[in-house]
This record gives sequence, C-alpha cells and structure tokens, in this order.
Amino acid sequence: MERFEGRAALVVGGASGIGRAVARRLADEGARVAVADLDLQGATRVATAIGGLMLGVDVTDEASVAETFVRARDEFGGLHAVFSSAGVLTAGEIAATDLAIWNRCIGVNLTGAFLVAKHAVPILRDAGGGAILLTSSTSGLVGSRGQGAYCAAKFGIVGLTKALADETAQDRIRVNCLCPGWVDTLFNDPVWEFLGGRERAEGELLASVPLRRQASPKEIAGAAAFLLSDDASYVTGTALEIDGGLVGSR
Repeated sequence: MERFEGRAALVVGGASGIGRAVARRLADEGARVAVADLDLQGATRVATAIGGLMLGVDVTDEASVAETFVRARDEFGGLHAVFSSAGVLTAGEIAATDLAIWNRCIGVNLTGAFLVAKHAVPILRDAGGGAILLTSSTSGLVGSRGQGAYCAAKFGIVGLTKALADETAQDRIRVNCLCPGWVDTLFNDPVWEFLGGRERAEGELLASVPLRRQASPKEIAGAAAFLLSDDASYVTGTALEIDGGLVGSR
C-alpha cells in the first residue's frame, strides 16, 4: 500500500519500540518520515534505515518541541501526520512515590503529548488538515496496581484527545489516541521489576488477556497507520484499544 505517498510525517519517540515500528510502517507506505527522540543514536539508526530525517527532541521542553516541528516542516515543506509516542513507565505504590518521579511521569507522558499536539495543530492547519495520533494505554482506561502516576498521565491523554478532536475538526485535523495493552518491548521492564520479575509475573498477567499473549510493536504500527491515513477519514476523538481483549473482557 502507498497510503502516504507524497505526504510527510513526524514520529516523536521514534527511536525504539512502538515509535520505531510506526516510523518504519509509514515509510513503507510511502511517507517521508522525521524520526524525533531524546535518544539520538537510536533515532539516527531508525532514520538511516528508512531514509528519513533524524531530529533530537526533549518533549518536556517546549522550545525543543517547537524547534523540532519547524525543522520537520521546513525539510518537508509541511506535515500531514504526527504520531506522539515518547513516554516513560514508572511503577510503585502511591505512598512510596516521590514527587520527582510523579512529575517526571506526568511531564514526559502527558505534558509531552500536550506540547506535541500544541505545536502540531498550526502546522497541520497550514497544510490544509491532517492527523494527530497520541499514545495512551489500557492504563488510561482502567486502573492498574502500582501505576498510579502512569494511569493519571494516560487517562489525561484520553481526555486531551477527545477535547482536541472537537477543537480542531473545523480545521480538518483528526485527533485520536492508541491504547495498547501489553506490548513486548523493554518499556515494560519497570512493571516486571515491581511485580517481582517477568518470569514470575508474565503468566499471571497474560491469563487475563483473552488472546493470551503480548502484542508485537508491528501490530500496534498497523493500527497507527490506519488512524493516520485517509482510511480513517471519519474517525476522530477515538481511544482505540489494542490489547488482545483485555479491557473488553473485564
């Protein structure tokens, strides 16, 4: 498929995991892709592999986010699709959570998504419209033990998505978010540690997933490409569960 032929995309948090898989998928479908991340080496590897543009970004720094959008726009002559995947996972009981850890989790996940959306809107508006896709989680739909800060951030992203979808519809900008469940990446390591190790905890956790397995990043990328493409031209304000039936079966 060449759904993104002639279009440009910015993937924020594209150096690894879901972001890397989405950058590759969009490039495979014809997009010119800017890969932005705090991990410059990882972003360089991905951008080189797909023939894209590497950009450094700190999503907690508004000046850094703004500069990233300007550079991507200037390089490509505009943007049509923006995917925000930068995130950090923290795990621990609320009573034992330091304020600094809370602030970091909210800052990277929620404030980072806000800054990406804020600076995406005017550039997509100038291009005549487009799509913004944020990354929430099943932890943005249901509570998870030991993930109070993370749940708070991800619930916030769902709310931000729905508000922004209403706000930008008149500009032909669609806004959705992904709600992945368990995805087999290193991102989950803090939770495994909190639960006593992956070998001990994984079987019990996956027993609550009807499909009885974790997703691969490629499976999440397929859903992301759909929501960023014209195939989803009448889809906005949606929080899409990609979780093997986890939330729906509760």
